[in-house]
Amino acid sequence: MTCPICHGDKLLPFVDQDEWHFSQCVDCQFAFLDPMPNQSQLNALYHDDRGITGSHYPKARSRRIRALLRALRLLPWFWRKSAFDLGCGGGFMVDAFRRLGARACGLDVNAEAIAYARRVFPRCQFLSQSFDEFQPATTFDFVYSSELIEHISTLEDYMAVLRRLTHAGSHVYITTPDLGSNQVPQPITDWDVFAPPHHVQFFNEQNLALLFQQHGFAQVRRYADQKAGLKVLFRRLG
Repeated sequence: MTCPICHGDKLLPFVDQDEWHFSQCVDCQFAFLDPMPNQSQLNALYHDDRGITGSHYPKARSRRIRALLRALRLLPWFWRKSAFDLGCGGGFMVDAFRRLGARACGLDVNAEAIAYARRVFPRCQFLSQSFDEFQPATTFDFVYSSELIEHISTLEDYMAVLRRLTHAGSHVYITTPDLGSNQVPQPITDWDVFAPPHHVQFFNEQNLALLFQQHGFAQVRRYADQKAGLKVLFRRLG
């Protein structure tokens, strides 16, 4: 077994919770479930427990407001361009992108979330597929993927989707928990986002940038976050 990011072979036990075991790479500090569940097993978790139906999405009003505020922060990267939300949930960011001038589309594995998005935001386009099955018909200028990468069993597949969604000059905005933050509690099992098997891996800024560099993306900037979170903008190179 080698590190999925830097491919180093120096792995150490990181932490155990219930029956789940995490290993960590000595070289790049990437931490991940070992053994890793397959994506079909993980996808089954995202249809279950959050009270989402085609007619109801928890905290929908506040989600709409927060989505618009987030989109305003990212406006230069998608205004009058095409935007895609990979892991769009109930479609709140897709609608915010559309309202602020983008041609917007979203994808999520949760069919109930997509049913809700289609009902509430009929002027947007939504797709219900697992990301590893998804074959986009076109590329996009801006891809937003928030709190998704930590759920994905195979990083190579995830990055392949990002490459299929983008062209040279496209921007990709990623958010995920930051294992390198000094705000991560000790023991780490007290961290509210440490929730195996929903979250199967944890990054810091350096190994996330390395992963994207290996697939043809350069880091543009990191956005400030008040909690232990990574918010990073990448640009696809030519």
